Amino acid sequence: MQSPAFVRGATGVTELDEEGLCVVSLCAAEGVGPATVARLRQAAHERGLSLRAIMALSRAGLQRELALTPPAAKAVADIKEPVAAGRSLVKRLARIGIRAVPAGCAGYPERLSVSLGYQAPPLLFLAGDESLLRHRCLAIVGSREPSKQAADAARSLAGQEAAAGTTIVSGGAHGIDTAAHIAAASSGGTAVVPAVGLARFRWLQGRAGWLHERRWCAIGQFPPEARWRAGQALIRNRTIVALSEAVVAFEPRDSGGTWHSSVTALRMGKPLFLVSASRQGAKGRGFRQLVRHGAVALDPLRMPDGPALARLIAEYRPLRSPDQLALFGCPES
Repeated sequence: MQSPAFVRGATGVTELDEEGLCVVSLCAAEGVGPATVARLRQAAHERGLSLRAIMALSRAGLQRELALTPPAAKAVADIKEPVAAGRSLVKRLARIGIRAVPAGCAGYPERLSVSLGYQAPPLLFLAGDESLLRHRCLAIVGSREPSKQAADAARSLAGQEAAAGTTIVSGGAHGIDTAAHIAAASSGGTAVVPAVGLARFRWLQGRAGWLHERRWCAIGQFPPEARWRAGQALIRNRTIVALSEAVVAFEPRDSGGTWHSSVTALRMGKPLFLVSASRQGAKGRGFRQLVRHGAVALDPLRMPDGPALARLIAEYRPLRSPDQLALFGCPES
């Protein structure tokens, strides 16, 4: 199956080819996920047709011939003139600083495809300094209501790692995420992966001027105008982990977003480090369960410096194989 490609337009502006524009129109449609895009592209490849021709099948044909679900078939059938729709969206997004990058094209992080396989986003919407995604990436995620010690430790770690050239990746939420983003952007670079469409995302409100002077990248994988949904937050967490060499989770409870990101890291075999100044209640339960399953605890008052963290990452060995986690009460990602 051939990947979409960038081609040089008559105006000298880099554009997507027809296949890429069809992928853009698909990924901008509510109800069309990675599995649907993969199925359509595979059908086009097997039949020797263009993706545009496959998308022209009727709603009934999409269900009957490609086994799409009724909602997915409707979403695809509702896309009229996919090449024109994709081109129009690309131009509209460019005006607000967002670029559409299909998998396989320059700018798409290969590590997403390696870590996620068929679950990798078929297209990303990117804003800011995309070169940050070519650097070593470290995920820093955590509680929206962290202790002071945990917040201070997150700021310190993010700042020193970013200053050394590491891109700090997080989800843009209040608490630990925001503390890490601000510290990283102040001393190096940071990447945010929101759970909403990138055209709707409003990051670090009140700091627009401050951001212009710093290095950051925003990574969207949902339709540009998509509103927040719980399922999108879980998908976003998986992308954060997949982009990163290791994950440092601050004060995860035994449920919720930080817990999900932590379990996802364990399932992917990524080094997982926990930092907690609170060992009571839900945070204590989350901490103890994750340590039992292979996470390494760090002391918020004695955080490792860059070389020490690099050694810990290199020496990390998963305690159990990822498929055993379900036996110990860890949910599927």
